[in-house]
Amino acid sequence: MKIEKKLLNAVALLLALAGLSFGGCATSEGTGAKTSSKGAAQLWSENCIRCHNLRPPGEFSDSQWDVIAQHMRIRANLTAEEYRQILVFLKASN
Repeated sequence: MKIEKKLLNAVALLLALAGLSFGGCATSEGTGAKTSSKGAAQLWSENCIRCHNLRPPGEFSDSQWDVIAQHMRIRANLTAEEYRQILVFLKASN
């Protein structure tokens, strides 16, 4: 079980780092609203690494990620969709 969790964390980290080179951010034509075509792992890695080292997704429980993600949504100025994608990604890694 411990090996599976470590493997899952390593895969999540690799996906996040690989995601840095893919995707992009676009602006919705005419509305000025930010829409993201980035994947959850990429959003997580780009937004979290700006201020601190990335934590393995399996380091915290789902309820802990709820609190952390809500706090960081405000601090990182994430859209509701970005927040939702990141939170689903983090919980799926547990």
